[in-house]
Amino acid sequence: MGSLRETLLRMIPKAELHLHIEGTFEPELMLEIAERNGLQEQLPFTDVNGARAAYQFQNLQSFLDIYYAGCAVLRTEQDFHDLMEAYLRRGAAGH
Repeated sequence: MGSLRETLLRMIPKAELHLHIEGTFEPELMLEIAERNGLQEQLPFTDVNGARAAYQFQNLQSFLDIYYAGCAVLRTEQDFHDLMEAYLRRGAAGH
């Protein structure tokens, strides 16, 4: 992609048309929330490197496995708050 085109694409406003907030989990936050809630055993990985490797989806099922693992560690209002705040911060940064 050329630099002018890339610049223009970064500048134009964007909107989410449909989103499942649980699908926006970043590995670091998923681990943090799991630990806070004592639910590390719900995750198929034990550290950030393992989490990042698990995020290299091979197919729909590999995505769903991580998606449902993330859902399993979300328990409190604070968990959902933290997840939404992280998503909004990334969106505001243009990522």
